[in-house]
Amino acid sequence: MQAVLYVAHGSRLRAGVTEAIQFIEDSKVYIDAPIQEICFLELAKPGISEGISKCVEQGASKIAIIPILLLTAGHAKKDIPEKIEMEKNSILTFNSLTEKHLGFIQK
Repeated sequence: MQAVLYVAHGSRLRAGVTEAIQFIEDSKVYIDAPIQEICFLELAKPGISEGISKCVEQGASKIAIIPILLLTAGHAKKDIPEKIEMEKNSILTFNSLTEKHLGFIQK
């Protein structure tokens, strides 16, 4: 079963975490996937490991990882892929595809 795991950065400020969750929740209606979960790279819970576990517990065999980041910094290029690989080594029941980061429109 297909899942989507949205990976937001996280924030020490509760308002920042709440805003990220609201943005993702508002966006979920446009995505055709039976399983959709939210997690955070750092500074907030649940983390990536917990997000993947939630998807797998609901029956996911494929997980599309969507970084909710504005820039392709080290988080999108290195940190998220490394965490995904660590999870693949411990949970062998899923395949993943990391999508392009969210980005922004330049004017």
